[in-house]
Amino acid sequence: MRFELATRYGDYDTKGHVNNAVFLTYFEMARARAWIEALEGNADFPFILAEATVQYRSQARIGDPLEIEITTTEVRTKAWVWSYVIRDPRDGRVVAEGRTVQVAYDYEGHRTIPIPADIAAKLLDWLGEHI
Repeated sequence: MRFELATRYGDYDTKGHVNNAVFLTYFEMARARAWIEALEGNADFPFILAEATVQYRSQARIGDPLEIEITTTEVRTKAWVWSYVIRDPRDGRVVAEGRTVQVAYDYEGHRTIPIPADIAAKLLDWLGEHI
């Protein structure tokens, strides 16, 4: 799944660059959109974020158009990995890459759980599309 990022004035630091911390927010936006649109989940996410990493590759400045791509890159028993690439669509330049690990979670029981079968199937289908 790939879509345009709508950057906001508050995303930039005093030098006119996208602040490094904002990339995690961009990943969060992609996660929510992927969960709701690609996996047909509801906004009450049944998972927690266990890990997040970002590799900064090049600067993004005020006015630079950005797009983000999110893909499923691994599915485990209780967790899955989503990988992200943020690019400038004008030249394909990679601005940042990263990954997050989501863990299926029972909020009432306060414990991790196996990924529900229907969600695991959708994640595996999505993974198969990107291998």
